Amino acid sequence: MGSSKRLSRRKQPSLRWILIAAVYFLPAAWGSTHAAANDGDAAAVLVGRVTEVTDGDTIHVALASGPIIVRLHSIDTPERAQPWGRQATAALERRLRKGTEVTLQPITQDEYDRLVAVVYVNDENVNAWMVQQGHAWAYRRYLDDAQYCAWEQQARASGLGVWSLPSTKRIAPWEFRTAEREQTQIVMGSTVETETACVAAMNDRGPVTNTLAQPSTPAGPCRIKGNINDKGDRIYHVPGSESYERTGISTSRGERWFCTEEEARKAGWRAPRGNPDGSSN
Repeated sequence: MGSSKRLSRRKQPSLRWILIAAVYFLPAAWGSTHAAANDGDAAAVLVGRVTEVTDGDTIHVALASGPIIVRLHSIDTPERAQPWGRQATAALERRLRKGTEVTLQPITQDEYDRLVAVVYVNDENVNAWMVQQGHAWAYRRYLDDAQYCAWEQQARASGLGVWSLPSTKRIAPWEFRTAEREQTQIVMGSTVETETACVAAMNDRGPVTNTLAQPSTPAGPCRIKGNINDKGDRIYHVPGSESYERTGISTSRGERWFCTEEEARKAGWRAPRGNPDGSSN
């Protein structure tokens, strides 16, 4: 989701298996699900504790399955080298102190293997809070809720946070990163600071697809997982095997469910290495 602040220079180790296990097998891993605070429909979410605040829109969270990096959805805060960058980070650190329990509503996984999510503390949307307090912009490129545009406008009208700065120092973070990456000069006024322009940018881009919140589910009794790894290998996992619970199935990637191991082998899938019958790893 956009450029990373620290990660733009050095990609972090892959967390893909942790994210898949956490989202696709939440009931088994945590034993409970919750509903997002402002969502009328029940949605599977993750529960963990904050271990670190990297910057104004990135945090580290310890889940039952392991540590993950979380990028806050729909918002973008100034870079550390920008005016209000350090203040935005400090504000999130005060709101999400180390050890704070958070509820995560997964949206997707970004190119840096971070979980993009809406973060809640005691039913309060922290992503929205950052925009409402003037510490973050509504991230036009990934926005899927026009309310963020309204919150940004309200903070701007009240002169909160970054909006207390002179207009010459209010540079949209995505513009700042692009100029830094391409070594070009920032053109003032490229991002129009109005609610109308914000909503228009969101609508022009189209809807954001939630790629994690709606995992594929087994078809009846067919519970053997036909997974395709990053190398393109087709491997099936049977219930009870070591890798079964942490293996996700995404039918959009060509992965599928099988009723029997014979069916999986005939379709071109194999058992994990060192285990010909696929009964365990």
